Amino acid sequence: MRLFINLFIVIAIVASCSNDDNREDTVIQTPDINGVWKPARYEYKGKTYTVSDCEKKGQILVNTNFSGVYERYGISSSGTDCNLYDSFSGNWSYDNMSKVLTLNYIENGVAKTLKKQIEDFSSTELKITDNSKNLDNIPGNDEASLIFTKQ
Repeated sequence: MRLFINLFIVIAIVASCSNDDNREDTVIQTPDINGVWKPARYEYKGKTYTVSDCEKKGQILVNTNFSGVYERYGISSSGTDCNLYDSFSGNWSYDNMSKVLTLNYIENGVAKTLKKQIEDFSSTELKITDNSKNLDNIPGNDEASLIFTKQ
């Protein structure tokens, strides 16, 4: 019985040991999210849609201390005016695991949160899920990708 226990312990020790000498340390680089990001285009169902000159006024601004703003512009229902639909100032955070960019801000004395789901992210482009626009002329907003470019 003692031989069996000793043999079991030896096998457990050998099985738990691994040779890490040949393993290379991998560093995953996260692109720098700081800067001014401007709306450039939508992607929806394999097609690319340009943003209007009015929409191009919008921005995601992330300062190095993660303070910043989110602004979204759009053309009015009359089609002639450019309206500021959203404008929030606060502090950004980015969760690399869930790929969510979050802005915490105060509006009329109430703490609020704006979350943007990041689909893809590079040093020059930020692709977020956006359902604020009807791109296919079928009633209801479409869940598209809004691509921002870094300025």
